Amino acid sequence: MNNIFVVKTVDEKPREGRDKFRDQHVWDIFWQCKRLYKKPYKFYLLTNFTTVTHPEINVIDVSKFKLDGWWNKMLLFHPDIDKEGTNLYFDLDVTFHREITNIDKFIFSRMITCVYCFWKPVDWLDLSKQPKELRDDPNMRFPSFYNTSVMGWKGGTLTDIWKQFDKDSDYIMTMYRGNDDYLGHEWPGVLKALPRKIAYSYYYGADTGSEFFPRDKQAFKKREDYYIRLLNGPGKDEYKKSKPYYERLFNGSAVDPNRD
Repeated sequence: MNNIFVVKTVDEKPREGRDKFRDQHVWDIFWQCKRLYKKPYKFYLLTNFTTVTHPEINVIDVSKFKLDGWWNKMLLFHPDIDKEGTNLYFDLDVTFHREITNIDKFIFSRMITCVYCFWKPVDWLDLSKQPKELRDDPNMRFPSFYNTSVMGWKGGTLTDIWKQFDKDSDYIMTMYRGNDDYLGHEWPGVLKALPRKIAYSYYYGADTGSEFFPRDKQAFKKREDYYIRLLNGPGKDEYKKSKPYYERLFNGSAVDPNRD
């Protein structure tokens, strides 16, 4: 059996631009999966607060763990939450342009298959070559090319990730900006990139380009030859200023992949 996971948590002290997801976003991704993932699967929602009820949505209460924001994604590798079979995870702000059933072929035992940020500069890991605002940003101490907005793994093969994280989670969450940077620096050997032309960033573009691949960095361009669009990017104010689309996203309105 295949499994699809999403995570929606609410912080005790909500923060502007961080606590952007509502139950409507769970419904958005749920119906996208129903339409564009054709294999049998179970759908799981990890949450500390929800009004979602549906016979095909299995709610897992994670309130006892008291993790912050995106760090709740580490619970996907908790032995009591991880499921046997092929597992997929999607952030609530991704949309699908095409059928994603065959993404399974990129998933292997003891590996996390996730998005590789082809849109970032090729020298991204060398902070000395980045703009001053990035060099001076304390959150940029551990840059990574990997993005966990989409993940795939085989159940039961990566629970060591949770066990290691759980040993010193407070320190890890202080040291690293988020789970992308943590996994990229502490678990690089288990990360496997999705190929080009699978996922792109609606804000940052698709590919920084090279002698082998054309540059494609245009923002707010819908690329229907790709499968998955990430709505990652800067803060809420910049989103609103740049595109009315994001007002709907942050206000909890339904993402409409057919219109935007």
